[in-house]
Amino acid sequence: MQQKKGENNNSIKSFKGLVWKQGSFSYSEFHTKNGKIGKGLKCRPHEAAYVIPPFTDPHIHGGWGYDFEKNEFGPIENKLKQLGVFCAVPTISCSSLDKLKKISAWFNKYKSNRPHTIFPFLRVEGPFINPEKKGVQDEKNILFPSMKNIEEWLDIEYFKIHTFAPEIKKSDIFVKKSLQKQKVPSAGHSQSSFKEFSKLYGFGLRHMTHYPNAMSKLHHREIGLTGAGLLLEDLHLEVIADGIHNSWEFFQLLLKIKGPAFSITSDMVPSAFSKREKYPNINIDKTGRQITIKDHLLAGGATSVPEQAKMLFDHKIKPEEIIPLACLNSLEFFNLSLPEIKPGEDADFVVLNQSFEVESVYEKGKKI
Repeated sequence: MQQKKGENNNSIKSFKGLVWKQGSFSYSEFHTKNGKIGKGLKCRPHEAAYVIPPFTDPHIHGGWGYDFEKNEFGPIENKLKQLGVFCAVPTISCSSLDKLKKISAWFNKYKSNRPHTIFPFLRVEGPFINPEKKGVQDEKNILFPSMKNIEEWLDIEYFKIHTFAPEIKKSDIFVKKSLQKQKVPSAGHSQSSFKEFSKLYGFGLRHMTHYPNAMSKLHHREIGLTGAGLLLEDLHLEVIADGIHNSWEFFQLLLKIKGPAFSITSDMVPSAFSKREKYPNINIDKTGRQITIKDHLLAGGATSVPEQAKMLFDHKIKPEEIIPLACLNSLEFFNLSLPEIKPGEDADFVVLNQSFEVESVYEKGKKI
């Protein structure tokens, strides 16, 4: 194919293969030039098994030894982009008001220096959670809601999502105030009954944190939060699809009931992928995938969203179902822009091989 006069061949790349377009895969050809996607081929194409939008991770605490709570946004962002994750929500464990304000100030400075960061806002697990379902959250930072502290916590800049327990007193006020301030109340770390949850659902509660971990279980006489997630159609669930936090049979059941209408997330913690062999009070199994504290209590995730997508593929989940789960549904819920692989759009995409593993990542047409 002849190169047009004035074109810099180094800036032009062509691709063909199964490309994600308008909710499905179709065989397509395109090229990239000056950071944008163009129609058709301009040079010898790279033959790709799959070309997909970048991945999204709506719940991540850190990884590779780095921690958002230590102001290490930059190194984590760089690592995530190399994996093909172009949107992620830094998540803070249950913390004091002063600490959250400090982290918010760090984030403000980070966004000022890196305006096109992949981190749109922050989220926190707590402080209005149930101590009996705290998991690894620090109990000394768990609070019961009052009019004063509800306002204080919701007024911290950049924190958009707050995990709370629906059964806690004044949780109805918390939900109403959150929605008034355009924040997202998220049910989790809770022993709520279905009735207690249903009341807040009526007020507009539509989000669940790492469903169904650290939640009231499904029973035939009391379906709890787990049952609520299965029953109610317009709840947005975030699920850790690593085969450790949930069995593959449960994931298949969830997919059969809900369809690909939820999101997968990593819940990755700083010790995930770390080169350090030991962390205080934390056990990491030989695979590096299961991170626990005492009594074998899971202490967060250690499997990235791109790896989970590959695991789903290996468990015979259809590629057409994986892409909404791993790339798009969280963006849609949070009203963030949805990336599209079509002429005129930014050339941000991920190339996967036939095994659904990440082969290469492109940002504005440049291979990362």
